[in-house]
Amino acid sequence: MLSIDLTFAVIFLLVWVLVLILSRVFFKPVGRMMEERGSRSRENKEAARKALDAYAQGLRKIEEDLKEAKAASDKIQEALETEALRERSRLLSDLHAESRKQVEKAREEINGEIDRLKSELAGEVERLAGEVERKVLN
Repeated sequence: MLSIDLTFAVIFLLVWVLVLILSRVFFKPVGRMMEERGSRSRENKEAARKALDAYAQGLRKIEEDLKEAKAASDKIQEALETEALRERSRLLSDLHAESRKQVEKAREEINGEIDRLKSELAGEVERLAGEVERKVLN
């Protein structure tokens, strides 16, 4: 059977002393290190989350700025296209008016030439009629 004697008490005392020494020398420092590591890990996770939030916010800001720039660009392009169409219309109108003037001027020149040729032809007809009459009567 088991009998409890002095060696048991000594061993029990040595085990408790060893536990106290190990807990002060080994377990507490390892526990503190693990707690510090956990704390740094939580801090790093929080910093990473904040960095991701800042990144997402920056990305949203950039996207909004791009949308605004595209809208401004579209507005400017539309204004330029409208101005170009107005200028084109004005140029076409000017060309049309100029071509009408040229056609009218050419028409007047042709009418003047026709009148001159008619009067010249009338004079020529009279001269030829007189010549034919002279030849026929002679």
